[in-house]
Amino acid sequence: MIAIHADLRTRLHPVRQQGRRQSCLAFATSTAHEHRAGIASHLSVEYLFYHSVERTPGKNPAVGTTIAAAAGALADEGQPIEAAWPYNSVQVTPWTPPAITTTLHKRRMVLGNIGFDDITATLDAGHLVVLGVIITDTFYRPDALGRVADVSPDIERGGHAVLAAGHGVHADGTPMILIRNSWGTGWGIGGYGWLSRSYITRQLRETATLT
Repeated sequence: MIAIHADLRTRLHPVRQQGRRQSCLAFATSTAHEHRAGIASHLSVEYLFYHSVERTPGKNPAVGTTIAAAAGALADEGQPIEAAWPYNSVQVTPWTPPAITTTLHKRRMVLGNIGFDDITATLDAGHLVVLGVIITDTFYRPDALGRVADVSPDIERGGHAVLAAGHGVHADGTPMILIRNSWGTGWGIGGYGWLSRSYITRQLRETATLT
């Protein structure tokens, strides 16, 4: 069992599925934006992903983007609501944004690499944290509680962005962060899972919060 100390899941829109595209950061950032701004519907992940990729060297959506690029896009181009440019689970060509006639919601992201305790303090204050992590093999197979096994050494599979949405302590005393993934509700517990303090400490590379 996990004793939950903070849990923001009920304040968030339903978990979504990114498909085979490298859009995880746009999903995590969009959810954080929706929550921070109190927006009652999904924002356009497609729009944010497009403008983030445009700011990324190589401009290749198959490679993905960076937190710095997403921060620039969110501040300058912003995001319309999802209906203005709905997300496509496959990459289309040509990839060009439609004319946007609705409000573009803009926000500032604060980039850094805060540690486990600062992440939990931010969650206690009611704010989400975007996490840039290097995921391992065990990340693909959470257990029945949604826990990603903390195995070291493990095989690293590359960068991924998730959203810290809560924290708690397992019955064995292990502090854990509740994360929201963008692989649909079939991953973990309805799209959410738990990462231990040691997993976060070892695999975390970047963080971002919205102001």
